[in-house]
Amino acid sequence: MKRQKGFSLIEVLIATAVMIGIVGATVGALTDATRATQAVVMMADTQENLRAGLNYITRDLTQAGEGIPQGGITIPTTGVVWPGTGGNFASGSPAANWSVLPAISPGYQKGPATTTSNLKTDVVTILYGDTTLQDTNFTPAHWLNEFPFNLASSCPAGAFTSTGASPNINTTITFDATNCIHINTGNTGLAVGDLILLQNNAGSCSGGNSIIASSSCDTNSPGGNMVLQTITAVNNGANTITFAPGDALGLNGRTKVLAGTWTATRVWMITYYIDNSNTARPQLMREVNLKGAVPVGDVIENLQVFYDLLDPTANPPAIMAAQQESPAVANLQYIRDAYVFLAARSSTSYGSSGKYFRNNLETVVSIRGLAFYNEFN
Repeated sequence: MKRQKGFSLIEVLIATAVMIGIVGATVGALTDATRATQAVVMMADTQENLRAGLNYITRDLTQAGEGIPQGGITIPTTGVVWPGTGGNFASGSPAANWSVLPAISPGYQKGPATTTSNLKTDVVTILYGDTTLQDTNFTPAHWLNEFPFNLASSCPAGAFTSTGASPNINTTITFDATNCIHINTGNTGLAVGDLILLQNNAGSCSGGNSIIASSSCDTNSPGGNMVLQTITAVNNGANTITFAPGDALGLNGRTKVLAGTWTATRVWMITYYIDNSNTARPQLMREVNLKGAVPVGDVIENLQVFYDLLDPTANPPAIMAAQQESPAVANLQYIRDAYVFLAARSSTSYGSSGKYFRNNLETVVSIRGLAFYNEFN
């Protein structure tokens, strides 16, 4: 009788055990590789969110103070809305009875506390003049603030009207499209919600060229008079802009522009703050002129800004205070450096541990247009 060939039960069990071991090791290696890949992706995503937000803040801080008076922009002392926090100057957010908007306005712990970090966040508002509105219909091209819009020798059709009484003053500016500027230049054209700084370079705070409301007259400004207004209507056909009461920032309606030679500069007021309305995904927000904030960093848990203050009265100049989070208003024009700290976490938890990856970035920006001192001389 011929003997049947095959594997014994013991051999089958051994082979099965070996196979299970190999499969288990392979699955474990794949699982570890998948988790490692997940960790790399989560860390890269967190780093990308931090870099994106920090790049925006750095770019705006670098331009802070450009194109505006060094002492800041004078404003009415009551009723002006403070961006980012829903407060206003008169109520003490960030400071009671502010009459000047500086190039950098610290908002120490004016932001919400995120549930993931339980820390009060900072707010920062940055001001600088805009130079993107360039009319290439002329050779060479003309800028919005290149000429006084009502100067008879260069822009004879430019004019302004300011009617009514405070707090219901309406002002309309007409730009000369033939000789001066077209305000509709595509993506850079003037729009409702834009801030316009009007400056009377020939006037004084007490002369016949003054503006009504002493709180809007900067005696320290070389230009004499200034007033900051929000555009409420644009008529591209007539090449006009209008400032009517009821604007979102509360600037319009209380200041009457009188006779004189005036220039117009568009100003960006940019506020950064943390939005914690979705507690699971706090976001770094960037808001321009109260036109509506947009997220520039996702799952950002904390924003903190510190400032180096220069004492220009010292001889030689010296750092008066280093890394202050809430500098005094009188010292804002002496800000030398701004240190920006952002902290973020991953948008999802890691694997079975349920924990999040966290990371942070910090940078320092030397402020242009304000005080500068090289401490390494």
